[in-house]
Amino acid sequence: MAATIQDVANKAGVSQSTVSKAMNGTSPVSDATMKKIQKAAKELGYQPSAIARSFKTRSTYQIIFLADFPFDAAFVNPHLFEIMRGVQHTLSKNGYALVMQQATAKDICSIVETAYGQHKADGFVLHMSVVTKKLADVLNKLAIPHIVIGKPGFDTRMCWIDTDNTLSGEIAAAHLIEKGYTALAFVGGRPDDMTCWRRLQGVRTTLREHEMDLPQTHVLKTNSSLADGNHAVKKLLKMSPAPQAVICANNPISLGVMQALQDRGIRIPADIALVTFDTYPFSVYTEPQMTVVDINMYEMGQEAGRLVLQKIKHPKRQIQSFTTTPVLIQRGTT
Repeated sequence: MAATIQDVANKAGVSQSTVSKAMNGTSPVSDATMKKIQKAAKELGYQPSAIARSFKTRSTYQIIFLADFPFDAAFVNPHLFEIMRGVQHTLSKNGYALVMQQATAKDICSIVETAYGQHKADGFVLHMSVVTKKLADVLNKLAIPHIVIGKPGFDTRMCWIDTDNTLSGEIAAAHLIEKGYTALAFVGGRPDDMTCWRRLQGVRTTLREHEMDLPQTHVLKTNSSLADGNHAVKKLLKMSPAPQAVICANNPISLGVMQALQDRGIRIPADIALVTFDTYPFSVYTEPQMTVVDINMYEMGQEAGRLVLQKIKHPKRQIQSFTTTPVLIQRGTT
């Protein structure tokens, strides 16, 4: 027969209410008493009911992860799942469950308001793919615990966590300069892809520090696909001065660029060098393998989990921070 909370109280020599306070964290309990209760619970194999706990604390012990998941998300954005694994790791250690839910920028506000209003979640982890100014207003007005993965592209009091994408761009440019490349090009993503353009900002900052320039004619915009990278090569080869090295905003773009260059008999890195960002999904499967500026998305997810729990305990705390230092991994394309 499973042990009960009364069994734990009897074995620890305290009242049932004290055990309840210790388990739920609703009132302070001395360290000595807490240790006795934990020891008794462990010896008895006592596991508190999550449902019973939620009734007593008015908490669901659930966090909802909201993102716009395309049908091929696992292929085009594997980082999303690394982040989720990190979030889940932190939450599970603290007695919380992570629920994944599809959302779009159009329906995100109603989803959040409904889930929080009906006590289906204690807080939210929000991917930048669904963040809007209207959502920011809802979160702040209702004081909903949350953390956004990625720095919003507008001024806001939302809480967010991100890697320093500007620093990533600086690292990429510094590496190419160190290798002796002086004429660079940048193949970026969509105009609203703030991650991409912050990386470009970092590239330009480092070039200016070395009295070098990246003219606007050497910056291309794409839809961040492999095909776009392939098409970009036609423009790259017409540039003057011809680029000695190309910085690609992400893996799909860089693979498309690499394939198009190799199809034309252009050697990498002998004729032109390539640098991209993040290890997944393609960089280790190309020949030669791509040089990347990488970040630890799992670590970012762990930190996001910790921060959303902080927001639940301290709703007024504002969190806006960078985490996870980018690291250069030099491989065969430079």
